[in-house]
Amino acid sequence: MAPLGDFTIDRSQVDDLNDQAILIWTEFQVSKGLELDTEWAGHFQPLLRAPGHEGSGYARVQERPDTILLVTAWERASDMREFMASPSAQLYRENLEARGIRATSSRETFSQRSSDYVGPSWFDALTCSYVELFWIYFLTPVTDAQKTRISDLIGIREPAVGIGGVRHGVKRCQTGLPLKIWAIRTELVHGQEAQLMLWPHFWTDAKSAEYRHVGKYTNSGYLMWDVGSLLEKLGDKLESVGALEWKEEFCDFKPITLA
Repeated sequence: MAPLGDFTIDRSQVDDLNDQAILIWTEFQVSKGLELDTEWAGHFQPLLRAPGHEGSGYARVQERPDTILLVTAWERASDMREFMASPSAQLYRENLEARGIRATSSRETFSQRSSDYVGPSWFDALTCSYVELFWIYFLTPVTDAQKTRISDLIGIREPAVGIGGVRHGVKRCQTGLPLKIWAIRTELVHGQEAQLMLWPHFWTDAKSAEYRHVGKYTNSGYLMWDVGSLLEKLGDKLESVGALEWKEEFCDFKPITLA
């Protein structure tokens, strides 16, 4: 699969976004041997103390060990912009650069409030799960009809559980339902303007995430084994709704707390 695009088109800020809750997904290039110790977390203190900051979590991307993904929730987009223009943000950037930690891309998405999400809040699910993160691009414009078909996709789900959330005495594989999150701005992918949809799946641990490779039982008169993994089936469904391309990555996010 060809590399996905990460060049965000420069567009003027939209005033009506200022009061919207947003997430910032920032990728940092780091040394593969960089230890993510308490000193690492200390570099983010100016960010954590900023007015309007609601939470941050970070993870080394399993497939790209030289990349750290930082997800930050802001109460309002205007809070994020005020921080980025402040002396505290300058100190924050200088501290990271002094350790050879360089931001390579940043994306904005609308925040998913817990009232809109079944299960734990999306941020709690992000930082207490083994996250299978799909980066999925669609050529723009994404039509309303296409978005409806995309919204109907359910992602990779474990079998239904019994009373008390236990299936045959086995604990659940997932901590929450898969969650679709659309980027606010478009990007260039192979010279074409595209819209990014992030689709995190919240697994209990790495072993539970292997469920995505199992076949699927179907009932058509007989109990049959459906050839092909659930992951392959998901890929087919993404193609059917017009996905330009997609990739799968794994992140074990940890929350960053005030010192």
